[in-house]
Amino acid sequence: MITVGMSNEKSVWVELKNTAVSMGSGTLPVFATPAMILLAEQAASECLIPELQDGESSVGILVNMKHTSPSLVRAKVTCRAEVKEVDRARVVFDVVVSDDHGVIGTGAHERFIIKADRFMSKAEERTASSG
Repeated sequence: MITVGMSNEKSVWVELKNTAVSMGSGTLPVFATPAMILLAEQAASECLIPELQDGESSVGILVNMKHTSPSLVRAKVTCRAEVKEVDRARVVFDVVVSDDHGVIGTGAHERFIIKADRFMSKAEERTASSG
């Protein structure tokens, strides 16, 4: 059962591949905002996995993040995602992203619990009807 207060942490090291210059989101060799968003989605998604029923998965539906401080290559960046609201299949997370020097980003992320087979069928139908 997914409940308010559940949380998960996920960490990554800043490497050239997840910097703004490498990801195309800027020109500097610092942790990229898209990489921070990915880390938040991973932390939230992994939080839900133990509570999902057979055949269920979760998909991200909203990200609202503020990236407030840079992290250099070789820094360890950690995201903590905590469930703040559960509304049927919609789960809202507060996220805080930090490195060894403090908070580098905050925000909210929403995920929706779905039936994987139905979701994939709809995706395939949508693709087939557009081409």
